[in-house]
Order: sequence, then structure tokens, then C-alpha cells
Amino acid sequence: MNSETTYLTDLAAVLWPCGGLLGPGDGAVRRMAHRNRGNQYLPVPNAHNPRVILPAHNRSAATRGITSFAQGHSLRERLQTLLLTGAFATGIAPLLLRDRLYVGAGPGIEHALTTALDRELAIAIHVGPPRANRKPVLLLLTPGGRTIGYAKVAINDLTSRLVRAETRALRHLAEATLRDVTVPRLLYDGEWNGHPLLVQEALPVGDQTDRPTRHQLLRCVTQIVGLARVRERRLSESPYRRTLDERIAKLGARPEAAPLRAALHRLPDVSLPFGAWHGDLTRWNIASTARRAFVWDWERLAMDAPAGFDALHYDLNESVQAGVHPGVHRWLDSGSRLLRDPLMAESGLRDHTVSTVMALYLIDLATRYLHDRQAEAGGGFAAVDDWLLPALEGLQERAAHEAAHTG
Repeated sequence: MNSETTYLTDLAAVLWPCGGLLGPGDGAVRRMAHRNRGNQYLPVPNAHNPRVILPAHNRSAATRGITSFAQGHSLRERLQTLLLTGAFATGIAPLLLRDRLYVGAGPGIEHALTTALDRELAIAIHVGPPRANRKPVLLLLTPGGRTIGYAKVAINDLTSRLVRAETRALRHLAEATLRDVTVPRLLYDGEWNGHPLLVQEALPVGDQTDRPTRHQLLRCVTQIVGLARVRERRLSESPYRRTLDERIAKLGARPEAAPLRAALHRLPDVSLPFGAWHGDLTRWNIASTARRAFVWDWERLAMDAPAGFDALHYDLNESVQAGVHPGVHRWLDSGSRLLRDPLMAESGLRDHTVSTVMALYLIDLATRYLHDRQAEAGGGFAAVDDWLLPALEGLQERAAHEAAHTG
């Protein structure tokens, strides 16, 4: 077993208390599963690199799961999705995919969700790449393949905090007014197998939506900022800086803590607008039309942050798609241009504070990654000492220069 197959069997123990066994599509494991009258799922592309887990004998649910969870932003991704969709639609996928996850008979997550929503359903599961905050996202479908909603199940302490936080966020958003932004409704929250569980509606995202343009993105960002009463404060007097300072202090003796604290205290004491931010606004969590944005994954919603953080986060994640170091170099310019857009000025952001906001964003992001132990879970983007701290050093100089030339 590698770490991914271990993750898969641990995940099965959460979703199906009766347990799950990994094995090929034939042989002793299959015969034992048949005797137990359990279900079969297909880890795709395989058990050593699972990204989605699909029902082996429900073509419509499996096909819908492939299309719903596919990113589809590159030609290669679109071709892979097309091939997999065709394989499931024609019924040959179980013949081509060797690995199986055999689930024993007994009440499982499907039964719990059927009871909670009072309707028959099938599931497809998105696993995603290894990250500290990785948790299963379940696509809930009618037996005929129509989408009902999405469920999230926590699997450890970090994901438990995130699922509970998203539940609170969706309740808050249900009472909020976002003129041009649609968010999912909370359909159910509770527990499964001792872990927090939430179910939210599926947003009407599909062929008629796309990634947002610059204008659409900033329109969405400024409306999210306004979820909280926007207040202008000097950085040194803001609750935000005090909270960030406390978060850095909780890193203890980690070697990154000292440079982050020093960077925070060296920033110029400028006045900034503070409001809400989504906390993880990326191409995977937003779709747009000319008139509306559809935004999901609200588990990081915070009500007190410098205006512009969401724009910077989206742009940084876009910039690094082709490589972290060249992407960060581009972001230092493109992020600055985003914050200087007239739409951001409507939130009260001024040109001479742009680099200060960018530096604060990097300090905040680094602190999050270190608390969540993202680097240990894999992924070069989370290795803050490799790219983030050097970028932060240059931003401190820019921030000081801008603040000194406010006229």
C-alpha cells in the first residue's frame, strides 16, 4: 500500500462503517464482497492515485460524476473527461479500470443521506489531490443521474473545523444580500459516523458559465467585502492585525514565525478598509455569467480582512498554474494592477496602500498554510520558505516606498 491507498481505505472506514476492501475486479476479494452483498466503487484513475470514486454499476451516476468533478481547463483534461465519460456511458469502464473498492453490506453514507433528504439517491465522490484539508465531496444524484446537491464529510480535526465553519457560513449567507452573487443553500447539517456532515444545493453551473473576467471577478469581490460592514482603520489599531499577530504567535518555535512577525510589524501604518472575504476564491470555486457569479466552498469565510484579499488569492492561484516561481513573479505585478482597478477603489482601497495589502495577504496565507501543515501534506505552493518569504521581502520595500509618497 502507498499513502493514497491507505487514505482510500481510511476514507472507506468513515463513509462505510462496515468497512471497505481494495482489490482487482476479479479474484478472492470480489467473491468475498459478493457474498457480503455490498457495493462496488471504482477509484479513478486507480487506487494508487484516486481522484474520484464512482459507482461501478450505475452508468448515469458515474458519467455525471465524471463531468461534474472534471476541471476541464486544459485540452488534456477535456480529452480525459471525454474518454472517461464515453467509457462509462457505454458500460466498458468497469472492464478498463482494474481497481475496485468493495464496500460491505450495512448502513453507509448513502443510507444516511437518503434518510436525511428523504429521497432515493446515488453518490459519486471527489477525493482530489493530497492536501491537509482534503475531504470527500459527495455528488448526490437521483438514480437517473440528475444532480440533487453536494455533501461534505469531515475525516479529521482540520476538516471537522472546516465543515462546521462552512455550515455556519451558509447559515449566515442565507440572511445576507449579494446583488450579483448566488451562493448554495444549506439543505442539511448533522453528523455521520462521529464526523460533521453538511449537504448543500447544487448551483446552476454548466455550459452557460465560465471563469470570471477581470470585471466580473472584481464585482464579485467587492460585493463579498460588503458582507460585513466596511470599516476603515489604521493597521496598528485594527482587530485584524491583532488577530494575525496572535495566529503567528501560536506557530510557536517554527522557523517561519519570526520572519512573518517581523514582516507584519515593519509594514507602514496606513489606513485600510476592512470587510469580509471568501478566503479561497479560485477558479474551482466560482463560475460566472455576464450578470451573475456563482460562488461555493465558503469554509474560509471571514468577516474582518483588508479589502482585496479575494482578488489577490484568485490571481495568485491563476498565476502559478504554469509554475510557482514564474507565477509569483507575474503576480507581484498583476495583483498590484488588480488592486488599483477603479472597482476596488469603491471599497475604499487607495493606491498608496496596495503593496501593504499584498504583503498582509502573503503573511495571512503563510500563517494559514503553517497552521494547516499544508507543506507536510505535499505541494510546492505551500512551501512558504521557498517562494512566499522572498516575495514578502520585496513587497515590504514596495509598501514603505508607496506609503512615503502618498502625495
